[in-house]
Amino acid sequence: MSQRKPVIVKRSQHTVSRRDIDPDALSVMRHLNRNGHKAYLVGGGVRDILLGRKPKDFDISTDAEPPRIRKLFRNCFLIGRRFRLAHIRFGRDKVIETSTFRRPPEPSAPDAKGSLVQWDDNVFGTPAEDARRRDFTINALFYDLSDFSLIDHVGGLTDLRKGLIRSIGDPNIRFREDPVRMLRAVRFAARLGFRIESGTRRAIVRHHADIALASPARLLDEIYKLFAFRSAEAAFFLMWELKLMSVLLPALHAYVEKNGRRNSPLWRYLAALDSGEHCPGDPGHALMLCTLFCEPVLVHAAKARTEGSEATDRELIDHFLAPMALQFKIPKAVRYRMDRMLENQIRMDREASGRTDGKGRRKSSAKRLMHHESFPESLALLEIRAASGSAEPATLCYWQQAAQTEGQRGDAAGGGTPVAAPQPRRRPRRRRRKPSHDADGS
Repeated sequence: MSQRKPVIVKRSQHTVSRRDIDPDALSVMRHLNRNGHKAYLVGGGVRDILLGRKPKDFDISTDAEPPRIRKLFRNCFLIGRRFRLAHIRFGRDKVIETSTFRRPPEPSAPDAKGSLVQWDDNVFGTPAEDARRRDFTINALFYDLSDFSLIDHVGGLTDLRKGLIRSIGDPNIRFREDPVRMLRAVRFAARLGFRIESGTRRAIVRHHADIALASPARLLDEIYKLFAFRSAEAAFFLMWELKLMSVLLPALHAYVEKNGRRNSPLWRYLAALDSGEHCPGDPGHALMLCTLFCEPVLVHAAKARTEGSEATDRELIDHFLAPMALQFKIPKAVRYRMDRMLENQIRMDREASGRTDGKGRRKSSAKRLMHHESFPESLALLEIRAASGSAEPATLCYWQQAAQTEGQRGDAAGGGTPVAAPQPRRRPRRRRRKPSHDADGS
């Protein structure tokens, strides 16, 4: 990006107020200023305040280097090797992330996987260089507490007014430097209701296959973030449009292509989750992923049954989800809960219709299912299915009434075990190990 003179907006011409900034973030900036350092509020905090939103995080950038920041703040901890950051802690949970101004890295030759290697990410620079190092123009705005002004080095204020997500610099290079930026573009566009600028959009489509080069942990974290702020439908629709889904979630992409494309039931599932009517508060990771994969899994299981498969419900679910779980290294606790919730959907359909499982077995115990810890999320997933038109309303009514009746029974019994309360597990007795008999008789 060519050098440009920064746009400085005085306090009387913008809407950022100290009332909207976390008091601890203000105290960090003041302490740095008093000790002769520049310190700006940067990134999403500035962007969200200008949009009238409540920021989730308040990040600070300064010309003080990490050892100096640690010396100034007793509650400071330095993290990272390649990218050194200062975490200034307040209480148990609050962290004010403070970074030193850096200059954009010089892209080197691609590594064995095709991504551009960066060896100089810790080379410090000026505020202008730090702004050009960031991902998108709307995330590169600075708020200067010393005179209450806004500083824009890259045209972020213009893009904020136009509602555009624009890469800083050549997007073809920036996305090869860090392919996860493509998912971040999708997330910001969906969350803010913005459009992705045409050049940035073309670069995502051109380099969409590079998303597979990112680490599984970062990819899974970004997928979880796509559900934040009730924006999952828009985010995953963009992922499908920009071909990112075909690389990251190929089984889901294949389902969408075969089942309506723009009118796929998947979008109705995600819209139901976004509504917040079926899951008060933030959904758990297992419910997020089950909302994505529920319909494809049920279709897969039904097809296997039609073809005469002898596999159990859990085995059919595991067969479908195993590649995705391996690809993203999904934690076992989340994976187990997903398996249970999806298996419960089959059991709930079967129980409500009075059918057996096709092998002469008796129908599942409704009471046992309702007292399992997974039942509340399983019922929420059933509500999402019903809202999307993929489950019979009579099935949902059956389970809602059953849960209500079971809850009333617990109340009548004098505060008995509530529905879905997890039962304490007895600790298994430890077996005494038998002495081993090796070849030498020991």
